Amino acid sequence: MAALIIQNKEDILAAYLKTFGFVGKKADVLTAALLQKIPEPISKNGEELIAYADKIILKVAKNIFKNAKLADEQLLAQFKLCFLLCGGAEKCTLDNLKKIEFSADLVEQMKKHFVINAPQYHMSVMKPQKIENFRTKKKKND
Repeated sequence: MAALIIQNKEDILAAYLKTFGFVGKKADVLTAALLQKIPEPISKNGEELIAYADKIILKVAKNIFKNAKLADEQLLAQFKLCFLLCGGAEKCTLDNLKKIEFSADLVEQMKKHFVINAPQYHMSVMKPQKIENFRTKKKKND
């Protein structure tokens, strides 16, 4: 078992970004970019800080998956899944991370991994149909 000592906001965000696959210089650059977008004062509560980071990522997700009919929590989870499946952390450049935007190639790959569990339903009127009993229906050859 390992212990993780969190000392400040940067540590919290760095730990969060590791779940996306970001490490080293890329994690540092993205942590700085996220901290610039998070309003001050922010409490030292890690959950509140992660909630702000999720809001920022949700904006990106809504921009990428514009036609998704998902609740915010579902869209955020879908974004994370697609990002991980595409190996997004390796494909992001430092410039992308500073702006918190992704290359067109990565966006297209993420869209291909978008999962739709079931088609959307559409309400309509069904016309009555005649039900025939196949046992009593006479064959042409009889």
